[in-house]
Amino acid sequence: MSNLRLIFVFLALVLVTQFTNATVLMKPTPLTGLEYPDILSGAYQENITTPETFLGFKLGERTASPEQINALVNLWAKESDKVQIVEYARSYENRALHYLMISTPNNLSRLPDIKANIAQLSEPAKLSASKIKQLIEDTPATAWMAYSIHGNENSGADGALALIYHLIASKNNDVNELLANMVVLVDPMMNPDGRARFTKRLEESRGTAPNIDDNSLLHSGTWPFGRTNHYYFDLNRDFYFAVNPESRGRIKAINQWFPQLMIDGHEMGPQDTYLFGPPREPLNVHIPASTRKWSKVFSLDHAEKFDENNWPYYTGEWFENLYPGYSNYAEYKGSMHILYEQASTDEDGIKLASGKIRTFKEAVDHQFTSSMANLTTLSKHSKAMYQDFVQFRKGHVATKGQYSNRSFVVLPTGNHYRTQRFLDLLDIQGFEYQQTTKSFTVSKAKNQLGQNLTKVTVPKGSIVINNRQYDAPLLATLLEFDTEIKDQVLIEERQKTLRNGSSVMYDTTAWNITMMYGLEALEVNENITKNLTNYQAPTPQFTERENTIAYLVDGATDSSVAFAARLLEQGVKVRVLDKEGKFNQQGFARGSVVVYHYDNTMDKSKLKTLVKQTANETNSSLVAINQGLGDGDLPDIGGESFKLLTAPKVGLISQNGINFYDLGSIWHLLDTELGIRHSHLNQEFLANTDLRAYNVLVLPSRFYGELPKHVVKQIGQWVTNGGTLIVSGSSANQLLATEKFTQVKLLKDSFKESEEYNLALFQEWLAKQSTISNAKQVAANKVSNDIWYPWQDIKALKPMDEKALKQWNNWNQRFMPSGAITATRTDQKHWLTYGVPEQLPVLTSNLPLLMSKGGSDAVVRFGQYVSNSKAEASQIGWSTIPAANDVYLRMSGLLWPEAAQRITNAAYLTREAKGKGQIILFAGEPNFRGASKGTARLLLNAIVYGPGLGTQPFINL
Repeated sequence: MSNLRLIFVFLALVLVTQFTNATVLMKPTPLTGLEYPDILSGAYQENITTPETFLGFKLGERTASPEQINALVNLWAKESDKVQIVEYARSYENRALHYLMISTPNNLSRLPDIKANIAQLSEPAKLSASKIKQLIEDTPATAWMAYSIHGNENSGADGALALIYHLIASKNNDVNELLANMVVLVDPMMNPDGRARFTKRLEESRGTAPNIDDNSLLHSGTWPFGRTNHYYFDLNRDFYFAVNPESRGRIKAINQWFPQLMIDGHEMGPQDTYLFGPPREPLNVHIPASTRKWSKVFSLDHAEKFDENNWPYYTGEWFENLYPGYSNYAEYKGSMHILYEQASTDEDGIKLASGKIRTFKEAVDHQFTSSMANLTTLSKHSKAMYQDFVQFRKGHVATKGQYSNRSFVVLPTGNHYRTQRFLDLLDIQGFEYQQTTKSFTVSKAKNQLGQNLTKVTVPKGSIVINNRQYDAPLLATLLEFDTEIKDQVLIEERQKTLRNGSSVMYDTTAWNITMMYGLEALEVNENITKNLTNYQAPTPQFTERENTIAYLVDGATDSSVAFAARLLEQGVKVRVLDKEGKFNQQGFARGSVVVYHYDNTMDKSKLKTLVKQTANETNSSLVAINQGLGDGDLPDIGGESFKLLTAPKVGLISQNGINFYDLGSIWHLLDTELGIRHSHLNQEFLANTDLRAYNVLVLPSRFYGELPKHVVKQIGQWVTNGGTLIVSGSSANQLLATEKFTQVKLLKDSFKESEEYNLALFQEWLAKQSTISNAKQVAANKVSNDIWYPWQDIKALKPMDEKALKQWNNWNQRFMPSGAITATRTDQKHWLTYGVPEQLPVLTSNLPLLMSKGGSDAVVRFGQYVSNSKAEASQIGWSTIPAANDVYLRMSGLLWPEAAQRITNAAYLTREAKGKGQIILFAGEPNFRGASKGTARLLLNAIVYGPGLGTQPFINL
């Protein structure tokens, strides 16, 4: 080694020594109150690796990372004969999700028989009483113990490690007896991607001294936090939408077991204590009475354990069970569900308002002790719970039971892609369904507007889901149009709303799947059994022809948009048909995607291969045509109805303040539905970003804050130059308040011009009429002095003045829903509504209500007109309902009549030109939880078709 290198090594050692000494010298001031005994005590088997040995710290001293948890549970599965491990899913970031089956070696050796016993008990109608008794005696208890579905609620997963080790390694006789009577299924970490984000932030935020201030970065976290998965989905709202792989795998696994007990370990605010069941009202009416009975039994034992330790706790209060998308969905199948909510306590501990310090180790201990207490209760009552389970399931298929005479009918649609997605969801939940072989009539039915109909025709090809099946409660909950809410709940909700604007509802009050998916359906008051066959999913077809001039994918199906987007990204020239067409005797819906040989210079065989490949990738049926002349007056292939598209270059605005749920659902849509490239743009750097690289900007809804004014100005200029700006939810508020940015206004800012907005409504309504109001005068030679004008009705109704409208708006605004499904009417002449029905269900909450007239298009408006010859013209707030019409709004969920009045006739979706570009505003979040497929189609259209249909040529870099 040269002298020079020796000198460098010496200097490096000096620096390292000095730094190390400095670090050692900077000792933190000691804190009292951080002492807490070890969570695990007693005698344990020496051949099972201890958590401390593997992790390098005792349970509860630090947070175990996803990698550590997965490695440790796999190690234990190899070391112990009391555990078997199953990988049930992979996350988007390719992390494994496991559940562990823990019991005695004898029970584990007969797991197939145990699962078979449970399967028989879940379908008990044909079993004899003696067979049921025998099965119950031979079947151990089952419990599904699940933790940390929110990745930053960390104590649950660490508590799961304590539970697993205690069950497999303890020498305690009570533990061994427990396992002899039970199979414990532990899902230790339900959201590994979110936990990875959270533990990385913990690592980055650690200091030399314990930080017990819950305002500090260590405890508060940073956007987008670790709560959600890779695409920022809240997995605890995904148990029946099943959008994400974590949920889909978990649901399938749980449904194989019908566990008697299911717990879900969460966290809540740091200054809180500990919550467990039973919940308070509102409770979903389809949750079985037996579950409510057992919930009280479990809570008594649970409370006793906490009292022994002098730990504070509570039940109910804010915790209700109306929405079925949580982990408690298993209750509808017969499980006993218990929620744990531990006050958030990250590694260093939290100083409480009382001055006491709660350590992370104590928080983990709460989760562990709760788990053991609940398992002990289950062991005592398992046989009685099995008996209730059997009676519960029997009642669902009884000929005179609660669910005996009701069927749900999903009417045929050209949107085969979406229908298949709907049926995939039914398959995941284990529901049975069939398809009609011919049309027939039912005596009574109810449609999604709540209208009771008589002698209704059920068309051939309809999907029929009879409610009389073993999973009837969950099926009814997900498919019935309206969920019952008790009068006492409504009274309390009304009182809270009036008193201080609070609510007893924890989540959305509407979730009907057919409405969320934008599929037309009926509720029929009979158990339909005739004219049915097993459903056969249509497979995508390729219809070939000689001398092909173009390829088409029908615009009725959602997959057509992805087909267009992927081809555009590969440089193929693509057109879209803006009205219905017919070629080679085959009809095509408006919005159909056309790849025309004349547009493309690519070799014909190469283009054919590329088009077929893209059709296969997007599950689209592809039709080749060799006739460009449309039938009759229908479009011809060289006419103006074939609009040339422009490839979208998408920028998705992201980072602090943005609603990461909305952002994630849009990101997920771009990746999974379209599969096209796009860029996430940090809103804090937009001022230094050359936006000419993009022709589409998507601005999701916001949690807090606003864009800087100079950035709004910059975006406005970008739009003027030819960009398509798509804005959702609360982000519209800032732009609507910015002078001269948009012509659209918020409802509260429109009252000076209320008559003009009302007149615009009449103009839209008249434009859809098939009769002429002044028909008699059209052929007259004499100038008529008797012409009807829309404002005549307005004057006759004496509309409210500006002051009265403001008062009306302020009063009604306090009653806006937390989540109800409302009916909207769509402009069927507008390109944004390709593949969208005239009546579209929209999930509505306290969203900005958009007012449109003149230069802006109201593409989707709230309220559906229904003809009623006896109805006189009427006034609702600022708007007039034309004579001979009723307006329907509420489809599902809690919607106070005051809110219904305020929402009616406002716009959900607007589009306006701005210079060479356009602004598209969504009042809500169009891809809510990845499940609102009806409104998501509007967003897909906006992203993919906007640059070609709504703007003038855009100059790109």
